[in-house]
Amino acid sequence: MIQSQRGTASVLFVGARTNSATQTANLDTRGADYAVISIALAAEINTNAIGPTISVLTDDTTVVTNFATITADRSAEDITAAKVVQYHVDLKGQQRYLRLSVTTETTTNDNVTVGATGTLYRQADAPGAATNIADVAVIV
Repeated sequence: MIQSQRGTASVLFVGARTNSATQTANLDTRGADYAVISIALAAEINTNAIGPTISVLTDDTTVVTNFATITADRSAEDITAAKVVQYHVDLKGQQRYLRLSVTTETTTNDNVTVGATGTLYRQADAPGAATNIADVAVIV
């Protein structure tokens, strides 16, 4: 089972979004065979809230216009209750970068609070230095 194997996790983004806001993050999958992207969505505050659209895309570069969707977008995700949406991506045959995009509707009627992480598994190349792991990393 891939999930029981040790993976390298990265926080992609955290924050609250309002009307017509898009948050994106790229995940460099070099050397990995499998990725799990987890998107945590907080519960709506107002009963008429409209959830965001979630997209996962891929490309060999980080040029925004070159990314292509690898699976159908999840539009107006239900946020009646807090939940986690996960994408399990077999990276064999995929391009190097994954891009997560979370876009709120024109009228969300609420603040949409989102947190996202990416975890890479079966990595051929382990990070060689703390700077390759995170913004701040302590290796003991």
